[in-house]
Amino acid sequence: MRNHMALPKASTHKGYILYSLLKGKHLRNKGLFHDIDTCFSGSRISELRGDGWDISDKYMHMTTRENKEVRVKEYFIKPSQILSYKEFESVIRFIELCDKIYQKSA
Repeated sequence: MRNHMALPKASTHKGYILYSLLKGKHLRNKGLFHDIDTCFSGSRISELRGDGWDISDKYMHMTTRENKEVRVKEYFIKPSQILSYKEFESVIRFIELCDKIYQKSA
């Protein structure tokens, strides 16, 4: 883990994605399209990685409504890594701020 991870503004797509990952959620691009209305969630994940966040991913095989087999990527932060991040006061404050912002939509 890097000593410094850049935190995004909480009320942005990038902030929402990081918040969700730090809460232990597993995210997919299509889900984020519906949750926060963005076609660029993959770019935000890449930016977060560039900012120092250790975001893991795995490919999954799924069947669409049209009965097509597709391969999608799911993004997550490993639980042990989340615990390490929560040792930083700045990360705790970020999560608390996001709790206030996003509890309305939860």
